[in-house]
Amino acid sequence: MVSDDLYVDSGQPVGQMIVRKLEYLIALAREEHFAHAAAACHVSQPTLSAAIRQLEIEMGVLIVERGPRFHGLTEEGERVLAFAQRMASECERLREELSNRGRETFGTLRVGVIPSAIPVVPNLTIPFHKQHAQVSLKIIDLNPPDVLRAFEEYSIDVAITYIDEEVRRYSRTHPLYAESYALLIRKGALFSGRKGVSWQEVAQLPLCLLAPEMQHRGSLPAGLFGHVAASLPHIETNSISALYSQVGSGAWSSVLPSSLASIADDSDEFEMIALPKSGKRARVGVIIPDRELSLPLAEAFFQVALNTKISWARRKAK
Repeated sequence: MVSDDLYVDSGQPVGQMIVRKLEYLIALAREEHFAHAAAACHVSQPTLSAAIRQLEIEMGVLIVERGPRFHGLTEEGERVLAFAQRMASECERLREELSNRGRETFGTLRVGVIPSAIPVVPNLTIPFHKQHAQVSLKIIDLNPPDVLRAFEEYSIDVAITYIDEEVRRYSRTHPLYAESYALLIRKGALFSGRKGVSWQEVAQLPLCLLAPEMQHRGSLPAGLFGHVAASLPHIETNSISALYSQVGSGAWSSVLPSSLASIADDSDEFEMIALPKSGKRARVGVIIPDRELSLPLAEAFFQVALNTKISWARRKAK
């Protein structure tokens, strides 16, 4: 960043001056020290302090807690900071888009994925990579309630998640599959070798279950988990690897989306047994924010999804 000690009289366009002030605020929040923030921005401390004060005047609120040293941002300041960070992210991505126009696509696409959909991600990333070999992919594990918030914070570009009414209001969606459930057991445990079991039988087992925020339980019998919690010892975890470890011990079984229970395919340790359909099946799909300016890489990923079919008879990525 170019030194700008004569900030007010620099003759910069108003828009550029506002962006600069927001950059100063981001640096101050990161460094938590006026002098360090000024050094990071290559300006003097008085210049940075004056810019922050001007920003407060323009916004009509106090942004920085008053004191001889930096003591943090006010509640209103945190909101201004969040806006500044979103703007900085969008500006960077716009610069990336414009610089790559007319050339082979480069960059990084950030994909938020709910835990139950992790096994199907290769069905999308493999064909996407074949079309955009120079693009890096960042897979971010998110619980379903956090997906829309991640879009609001501009921390992801596209997501694979449950499609419900709220998601449809704010996003463009393409369903990939309807979620079904299965019983995951250790081979040789109770019910081993059976093609199916009833929900009543499952309710009598010691179960290790995913935490509620990690899945869509509307597809499950309403009383199942209440019955388990009230009558049997059980385990609840937000770690899929911990769940597999518990089931692998043979002391516990689990009710999981079929996508996660598919670990039993070609496994010498686990066995997956189908469960009857219960309730309305949740749909899982690819979504992108419904914005006027969407990221080309997110659009490209969405197009791959439109041409992808997920079949549980053919679960593995081709």
